Amino acid sequence: MTPRDPGLQPERTALAWRRTFLAMIVSDSLIWRAWTTSLAYHGGHIAGSSVGLGIAAAAAAAATAVLGACILKRNASLRDQKAPRAAVLRTATAAIITVGAATIASILLGT
Repeated sequence: MTPRDPGLQPERTALAWRRTFLAMIVSDSLIWRAWTTSLAYHGGHIAGSSVGLGIAAAAAAAATAVLGACILKRNASLRDQKAPRAAVLRTATAAIITVGAATIASILLGT
């Protein structure tokens, strides 16, 4: 029996994970920019919106780091020719949702 040829699907999936990670990094940098702008606007004093933006920036950075770890774990699983565990995919989904929520919070707090 010959081994199954996966075709280009694994490569397309890897590219999608990279695009998602890049989009999260861009979102992180915009959240951090909003936070630093808020701090500069308030003259270095911690205002209510600055605290919220700081929390959003920290949550987004942590979630992006978690997604990066999920990508590394997924790639290691694929190198061993195993499917990634469901926990990796659930964790990645939670990280993406966290960055989305932090982005929405920064938009609301930055106005």
